[in-house]
Amino acid sequence: MMSLTHHHLLFPCCLLLLLVRLSGASGVSPWQLITPSVPGRLVFPPPPSVPAENATLEYMDPTLPPLLPAHNPKCSLLVLQYNFADTVGAPPVAANYTPPPDCPAPWSRVVLELSASASGLQKDRIAALWLDGAEILRTTTPYPMAPGVFWRVRKDVTRYTALLRGRSPYEGDQPCVLSMMLENSNAKYPGVYSINVSLHFYRGALCSGGRCIGLKPAGETKRAELGPALSAHPTIKGIYREPADMIIPISNGDGRKGFWFRLENETEVQGTTVRLPNNTYRAVLEVYVSHHGDDEYWYANPLRTNGPEAEGLQPQQGGDNRLESSKANGGFRQVVATVDGRYVGSAIPFPVIYPGSVNPFFWAPVAAIGAYDHPSYDLDLTPFVGHLIDGAPHVFGLAVRDSQPFWLVSANLHVWVDAWSDTVEGALVRYKVPPFRLSRQADWTEREGKSEIEGQVIIRFSGWVSSSKGNITTSVRHKIKFKSHIEAEEKGEMTSVELESKARTNIRIEREDQVIGRVAVETETPLTMATMSSNGGGGSRFHKTKLAHALMETRSVAENKGTSFSAVADRQDSEGAVLMEEGVAMWGNGDTKSVYKYRDDKGCYLRTVNVVGGKVKEDEDTASCAAAAVAES
Repeated sequence: MMSLTHHHLLFPCCLLLLLVRLSGASGVSPWQLITPSVPGRLVFPPPPSVPAENATLEYMDPTLPPLLPAHNPKCSLLVLQYNFADTVGAPPVAANYTPPPDCPAPWSRVVLELSASASGLQKDRIAALWLDGAEILRTTTPYPMAPGVFWRVRKDVTRYTALLRGRSPYEGDQPCVLSMMLENSNAKYPGVYSINVSLHFYRGALCSGGRCIGLKPAGETKRAELGPALSAHPTIKGIYREPADMIIPISNGDGRKGFWFRLENETEVQGTTVRLPNNTYRAVLEVYVSHHGDDEYWYANPLRTNGPEAEGLQPQQGGDNRLESSKANGGFRQVVATVDGRYVGSAIPFPVIYPGSVNPFFWAPVAAIGAYDHPSYDLDLTPFVGHLIDGAPHVFGLAVRDSQPFWLVSANLHVWVDAWSDTVEGALVRYKVPPFRLSRQADWTEREGKSEIEGQVIIRFSGWVSSSKGNITTSVRHKIKFKSHIEAEEKGEMTSVELESKARTNIRIEREDQVIGRVAVETETPLTMATMSSNGGGGSRFHKTKLAHALMETRSVAENKGTSFSAVADRQDSEGAVLMEEGVAMWGNGDTKSVYKYRDDKGCYLRTVNVVGGKVKEDEDTASCAAAAVAES
């Protein structure tokens, strides 16, 4: 262990903990893709020991609880239990899954619960769960600063019902396989992650007596009732109301390094060859993505010229300069999906901030937005169904524009089939994909300057499918607007980042020139960050940061004479300081206020968590729309 003596004069009472900055893929070692082979090579470990029982400090993600029937689960199933210690380079941990025989489908809700604890100091790690190669959760562990940290991740996974039902008889009697990848190391830090993964199956009406109840795990204080039945929240997450009939993984079929693809640059495309059923009438591609290595701070990556004025822009001693990167190509990234090399959709990824990023003290004990449950991105491919059901195999590809090493990506192809027809017909009738042109401007002199990237694009697809449901035309309009501004002053000691990404997707469904359905999803993800840096002595750097970021989404669905509307605003404001030495946080403090607001046409939910100096000073929730309105003012 390095000596801390020379810092004692600066911070005489604050050097009790040694904290580790996130490095690379949230602490995950580099991986390489293996040529696809048989998934059966996954290692099924022996039964693990019981997780540590000395968990005393709960880390949390203040979001909307899953909306469930008022009664307890019809049944609960512990699928996987494992202690992740030295797992770097090991294949995913795997466990057999079969649906519970005492409560078979259909289910009104299925909730995935990942409960975990850390035995001691450890880096934060990226992790994922796959069911038969299809991803159902992308998550990050906390940044444990002491023994006894525990946390829970709860996710409504009802949209994966096609997988959760298990394999049909004609697919064989083999059980499904639930796999989890979490590369952890005890070579330097002792923390072991003890993980339990359970599934809770619910049947019956979602609401009882006009009241809807959030999930209340055993031993947890009852949270506020969610008021009258929320009209939008009970719907299955995704573009359409009902779950798909089948889900096809677009992932690394080998699985020995995880089922995700690893992308090293913007020119690399990874994908899977798929042959769709001839009676497919609808298809949605759900994309999972996370950023690591040189792109951990992609949202703070400056755009710089290639002239001599860039030569002086070298990392400062002590490292952890968030405006440095191996390739200063700016703070813009775009996740792109292709079919047979043809663009079929894209999304600007939400800038998830990992628990060890920016300032680890911001995210203890409240996680950054999306860190415990990374968002996925739905791309409606229904206009392309006519091309996909020609009986030929098609290559579904994934790429990240402007990316640096490295990104982890995978996707699930949600497919709806016509139960009354063996074959359907269809065709793409409109395909308008103009280039996403970006205005890039940079003005740098040595370590001072600014850069801006700005642009927008509108994409339109339209196609028809003729099935037993009639001749239905689906039209998709997708608008993306992006702006990034990064500035450095005082020889790089003062830096600021402003990022704003907006997207709006409109889907119109018509039959015989009559509109029978509409979907509108609008998202906005602003981020601002200002940092003042100074020499901390002995090769260390002192950073004082103020950060604000948010995820706002409105969603409306009108289908089969039913309508729903919802609006979510999830915002965090953080401020604090950290002393870094060679990527290690030697000392720090942080305050974070999280405000989560949800509303629809029948109810509201508001939760406010205020953390000061690592202690929760306020944690209040309410179903009062009046209180939510006050919070918005």
